[in-house]
Amino acid sequence: MSIKKNAGSIAVFILLFVISFIFIIPFIWTMLTSLKPDEEIYSSVLTFLPVNPYLGHYTGIFTKLGNFFKYFSNSVVVSFWSVLFNVLFAATLGYSFSKFQYWGRDLFLGFVLLIITLPYVIYLIPIYIMQSRFDLIDTRLGLILPYIATNLPMSVFIMRGQFNGVPNEMMEAARIDGAGQWQTFSRVMLPIVKPGIATVIIMTFISVWGEFTYARTLCTTAKSQTLAVGITFLRDEAASWQYGTLTATIILSLIPVLAIFLSMQKYFIKGIMAGAVKG
Repeated sequence: MSIKKNAGSIAVFILLFVISFIFIIPFIWTMLTSLKPDEEIYSSVLTFLPVNPYLGHYTGIFTKLGNFFKYFSNSVVVSFWSVLFNVLFAATLGYSFSKFQYWGRDLFLGFVLLIITLPYVIYLIPIYIMQSRFDLIDTRLGLILPYIATNLPMSVFIMRGQFNGVPNEMMEAARIDGAGQWQTFSRVMLPIVKPGIATVIIMTFISVWGEFTYARTLCTTAKSQTLAVGITFLRDEAASWQYGTLTATIILSLIPVLAIFLSMQKYFIKGIMAGAVKG
């Protein structure tokens, strides 16, 4: 019996290893390509590892993509504020939908769930019209507001599931101890739902950091365009991709995403499962 169990565990491990390798091989290939000189990249002989490691593509980013720091800073600012307000609104709305009874609560929640099913691209035209009237085109704020709105429904759903898993007795005990409504929420409830908050942070950051459609449509100059848009300008005079510099830029753009995920990965699975099962 134990032999069959061990064999099954080995088979599952091998299967998961193969699946993980399939998902990670594009990242490895991109990283190795960024370390190859142009002669190896465009050579007819395909090589996996760089024969002569070369870091010139990383230094060349700042000459071939002159606004790199501007694109990068725009991405950081837009992502930071989008994540901050999305977490704040999702936590308060999720808490409200989970722990309070009031007229129209289920109707509002149904509306939130309906928005989740719709592709966010359909909002682009009305958003563009509204922003042109309020003079928000080609501004960071013009990106932050749509990003909050499009990521909020799923975040609310996750946070509501998290708060559903917290017994109401926790609230009652806090109120007996003299805590007010805000103290109960901020000092008692929020620390318990850290996995949900981490999940919302990761999902929102990844969504905003790599978003292209809104950033390309609502921003027309480098003063507000993000790195996802700036990467597309890495073309030479023949309109062909500069693969060395392109892969180096992609690797640098992935560093913040990996940093956010690795710092919160222990909460991620727990949070997403609780939000889905208990929601």
